[in-house]
Amino acid sequence: MGNKFGRILIVSICIACFALAGVAFAQKDVKYDGGTAGAVLFGHAYHKGKDLKCTDCHTKIFSRKKEAKITKAEHNGDKLCAACHDGKKTFGMKAEADCAKCHKK
Repeated sequence: MGNKFGRILIVSICIACFALAGVAFAQKDVKYDGGTAGAVLFGHAYHKGKDLKCTDCHTKIFSRKKEAKITKAEHNGDKLCAACHDGKKTFGMKAEADCAKCHKK
């Protein structure tokens, strides 16, 4: 009876680990309506490839909900995308030429 319990425990632990790993790696890209400027596609895999952790953005800068609405004026601030896209950490968002790096029509 003890051997059967041990196998059930090991299988249960494996299932839980696979489920948790699946949640961690199943982050989908998020598409934001960019209005007349064109849509913005946020690629989780691309940003993770830049040595960022989920906690670098969630929930310090972004919540886990798809709700980022940035006005043109806020592109010059230090909130949301501009927290990193400041021209120092990575490309900035102040010049009109920078728009096409994110906004696709």
